[in-house]
Amino acid sequence: MSISVTKKLCSLFIVLSYFTYFVIADCLFTSDVTVYIYNGIPDSTIDVHVKSGDDDLGHHNITLSLGYDFHFCESFFQNTLFMGDFADNSRSAHFHVYDNDVANNVDDSGAATFLNVYWLLKQDGYYLSKEFKPYDDPSWVYRGSWE
Repeated sequence: MSISVTKKLCSLFIVLSYFTYFVIADCLFTSDVTVYIYNGIPDSTIDVHVKSGDDDLGHHNITLSLGYDFHFCESFFQNTLFMGDFADNSRSAHFHVYDNDVANNVDDSGAATFLNVYWLLKQDGYYLSKEFKPYDDPSWVYRGSWE
């Protein structure tokens, strides 16, 4: 093999390596989403179980002021769905922690490259926000109650 062919093959390998890195590391053509879930209930530990049709993220216990977060790339078809089951000793809740409706509520433009979703579990239910705020901030949007 000539030196010219070897140089071309090396150049092609480098280009393909960079392309592969960026495709794997970034959400190509879709939103890069992080969902944060916080416990705002004093003296409680909440069991959080999040899953989608493809991924079971397992059970996580969160206490006051501690949270759980996870990260994913939105589907190209914008149909990603993550469901959450939440329970403490006396109550439970089940709701979509991420779907198209949630995305539209936290992204006014509909074209965010990076999207953060914040959930806050409180005594009377669960709340949504597009940015992290103090737990007592009145701008958290009430989305439902405990069962």
